[in-house]
Amino acid sequence: MMAVSHLVKASRSRKRLKLFRILLQAGRCGHHFLNLRQARFYFEVAGAIFSFLEKGEVHRIEIDGLKGEILNQPLERASRLLFYLHGGAFVSGSPRTHRHLALRLAREAEATAFVLDYRLAPEFPCPAALEDSLRAYQWLLEKNIPPERIALAGDSAGGGLAVALTQRLIRENFPRPACLCLFSPWVDLTCSSAAYVTRGHRDPMINRQLALERARLYAGTRQLNDPEISPLFGEFSDFPPLLIFIGSEEVLYDEALNLAQKASQAGCEVKLMEWSGMFHVFVYLFPFLPEGAEACRLAGKFVRLHLPEN
Repeated sequence: MMAVSHLVKASRSRKRLKLFRILLQAGRCGHHFLNLRQARFYFEVAGAIFSFLEKGEVHRIEIDGLKGEILNQPLERASRLLFYLHGGAFVSGSPRTHRHLALRLAREAEATAFVLDYRLAPEFPCPAALEDSLRAYQWLLEKNIPPERIALAGDSAGGGLAVALTQRLIRENFPRPACLCLFSPWVDLTCSSAAYVTRGHRDPMINRQLALERARLYAGTRQLNDPEISPLFGEFSDFPPLLIFIGSEEVLYDEALNLAQKASQAGCEVKLMEWSGMFHVFVYLFPFLPEGAEACRLAGKFVRLHLPEN
């Protein structure tokens, strides 16, 4: 069963949207002139600035070679656990770049957040990020956190990674998480959908050329349509409830719809929320965009619904 909601942007956001479009388009153009090290640096700087806008309890951890951050409250007191996989096209990003977002989501969900610092391409192509995510999930289970108290969430590449991880868990007979919450998930790294053409000039965050460059770095020697790389081509039987947020202007629009339809056809409970006028991962800008803040609120409500407290 699939439920689709079409949400209209707030009128008070229009001037802000124009400004952000200009800034983001400039940033997207800049990516073509920056090497990967520089792009990573500027993303980390942005994350450091954003972290001042949403302060909270932060515990850095390292377990068996994996690093991450526990946010909002200690793991031992977690009645709900939000396992968050950050975006960044598999080549950039970290718990720090997404700390503000994970903190807000954890508060809205009344949960503890765990943000994994998974390995990045091209130094560590697929399946490194997926293997790290699986090990981290196993670690959570070993910490006696029941799977029915775990929600998987992620944005962009992290959203796709959350889907690939769930497919792997089901395939290998691990207990699945209670639900998934995805923001602009990147689930088709072939970058072949029509939205790259029809919306390429409307999405200030990403275009097909940049997406393909990043996809090839992540894939390494593997094919882009490999289900572990592009989980849209994987199986969706026995999937937990799924919430997808998508902006009407983004180039990942088609694959989000395809993901929702394919999961629904496999029997998954799916809720798709389309936000008019919004671009790729607009939720990241929730300190400035009311739509982003509202998306966080709705995501928290979804998690609370599917992870009831004892």
